[in-house]
Amino acid sequence: MDCNPESPTIAKDVVKRAQRHIEFVCRQLLRFAKMPVDERMAYLRKHPNESFCHIPHPKGSGHILCGGLAWSKLGALTDLVLDLDRGLARRVGRQRARSAVIDAFVKLVLQGPREDNQETAVLLLQDALAALRQSLIVTEHYLPCVLFPEGAPDEFRVGPVTFTRREKFFKDRKSVLRRSVEAETAAHIEYVNAAVARGFSRERAYSEVESRQLIRKLQARAIKTYRGYPWIASVKVTDCDKEVSKERGAHAVEMAIHVIRVLLGAEPTRKIRHAWSQSDALRTAHLYADVHGVIHTSIGMSTSGPVGTENWYEALMQGSNELEVFGSALTSIVDPVDIQHLRQRLIDAISWFGDAATDSSASASIVKYVSAIERLFFGKFEPGRKKIFAGRVKGILEAFGCNEDHRVHEQALAVYKTRSILVHGENFPTEDELHKVERLAAALSRMCLLCSTQLYPMMSQAFDNPDPTKLEEAMKRIGSEGLDWLVDASGFRK
Repeated sequence: MDCNPESPTIAKDVVKRAQRHIEFVCRQLLRFAKMPVDERMAYLRKHPNESFCHIPHPKGSGHILCGGLAWSKLGALTDLVLDLDRGLARRVGRQRARSAVIDAFVKLVLQGPREDNQETAVLLLQDALAALRQSLIVTEHYLPCVLFPEGAPDEFRVGPVTFTRREKFFKDRKSVLRRSVEAETAAHIEYVNAAVARGFSRERAYSEVESRQLIRKLQARAIKTYRGYPWIASVKVTDCDKEVSKERGAHAVEMAIHVIRVLLGAEPTRKIRHAWSQSDALRTAHLYADVHGVIHTSIGMSTSGPVGTENWYEALMQGSNELEVFGSALTSIVDPVDIQHLRQRLIDAISWFGDAATDSSASASIVKYVSAIERLFFGKFEPGRKKIFAGRVKGILEAFGCNEDHRVHEQALAVYKTRSILVHGENFPTEDELHKVERLAAALSRMCLLCSTQLYPMMSQAFDNPDPTKLEEAMKRIGSEGLDWLVDASGFRK
């Protein structure tokens, strides 16, 4: 391992900052170690949050207090580690990164004979990076979903996410689940034996029979929960730590469902969701009193069965090109490499649309629908946004033949005006007005997203990952000249 502070992989100024952070943490540890017990307790009573600012004891048991200031310096060391490898930073959680830094600090500074010098700083940064890289795993996640009724295929894909009907999912994995019980049982037995070897009481530990019963019970409970839903989404996340992998898997499924919302429309897909997303409770109860003081009760149950339209698959496949473009954009979620600027905008707009479609507040939905359009078509902010917004939406939709009734400009003005009223606090619209504008906003936002699946590939081909400035220039030119120049520049045929 290269420990030279002049190493090209770690700049000298970074090493010096790391050294200063390490020296500060050491001084704080020494400060609290020298502090009499009664003085330390008085300090913690005055600063109760600092009770949680501790690191593992170098002897391997218990913890030692470092204090809030040292804790912030350990956070600064974590930032230095993540800045050294931004690709890795997208694949590991910050808490996991901080733990790696603390483990390296304890090993190199507190357990070893090393001093808090530049050589130690380089070793700490490199050890933390190595530990984080070793934590990366490939994991396939399965999330139960509420999707569509019977009919059409038992399985379909949206980008990296595969949706499978529950019956087929469990039938296909029956033997794998059986083998998994054996593997999980063996792993648990090994874990118990390791704990006993470290001093845990054998009498209190699980026996092999109890380990097997525990694993079987856990799997049975999980499967019972999954069997309450009609679909299972499968998604593989590449080279992320355990927690980030789980988060990205859930995010990918959520985004795949939002893609379905875009393709089929907000209203028919309002109730589709993955099981762990924020949504209305499946079981509800209500207590209320009348004018006579009599308390009444009611109970309700929302479906976890299939929802949506009967001909959903045919409608989904009508937008096969759009499905391919949207699905391709989602790959950066499950394999977080550097993402192109336009692809990130597309992901953000899909997310805004999905959030708007599922929001119970019409006001919030309108703001989110407008935000989706702005994310797609605006590279920077300019004064007079309302007229620019309406003109730009009209120009893009007309370019793709989506303004047959010639009302897009009028509708976009109404939507943006309402959004401004909601955000800036003018006279509030009535409930009926809000719902009318919400439907207009949903339709405009959806059409803008669908047009972007043709527009964005052209722009990427013509400009090679255009930045916000180039996006703004292109949008203005489309508004004044139409689309032919971009078709020619990209080599695409209309």
